[in-house]
Order: sequence, then structure tokens, then C-alpha cells
Amino acid sequence: MVLAITSFLLLAFTGGVQEVFAGVQEKLFFLSFEHLYQDSQKLSNAQQKTLTLNISEGQVTNGQESLTIPATVRPSQPYTIEFSPEGGNSSLEKLTFTTEKGSVSYQLYIGSGRYKKTEN
Repeated sequence: MVLAITSFLLLAFTGGVQEVFAGVQEKLFFLSFEHLYQDSQKLSNAQQKTLTLNISEGQVTNGQESLTIPATVRPSQPYTIEFSPEGGNSSLEKLTFTTEKGSVSYQLYIGSGRYKKTEN
């Protein structure tokens, strides 16, 4: 009986830890994505050349830096964003990522490289 209760508590605790870990992993991904987006803009400007940020099923990359997308996060579609040598982006696209608890969207503003983040 004690073994059954202990096993149940361990399994319940392990599930909770995994859920917390996945949540932290998602938050770290989105923070890293925001930095990569902004760094790509700055790098394009510093190198005075067009830089492309590609977002696919498992990875975000600008050709020089890359970021692995966690298994619990999925882009709604592949995205390609070009940054001009002046550092602005050429897209008004809305980037949407789905998670187990909802979605996170980034509405891009053309030219400025700024965005509005919405969590649902």
C-alpha cells in the first residue's frame, strides 16, 4: 500500500515537473526568438547587406545564428522575413506560433523592425 501511494505521488510530481519544464522551455524560446529577430535586424544594418530570417517547423535561422524550436511550439506555417541593409524588415506579416496552452503572435511593423506580441 505504501509503495503504491509513493509511486502515485512520484508519478504525479514527475508530470508536474515536466509541465513546468516545458513551460520554462517555451518562455526561453520566445525570449530567444525576440532577441534573434532584433539581432538579425542589427546585423543586417551593421553588415550593410540583406539578411533573411527563416522560420520552419524545427528551427529559426538567419544564416549566421540559429535557434531550435521546442517540441511544444509550432509555427503555424513557414515564414521568411528579409531585413534590408538599412535594418528594417520588408514584411507586415503576422507570425503565429501554437503551444499546448494557446498561441503567441507577433505582428511585424514594416521598416522599423518593431513588433507587437500577443499571447492567447
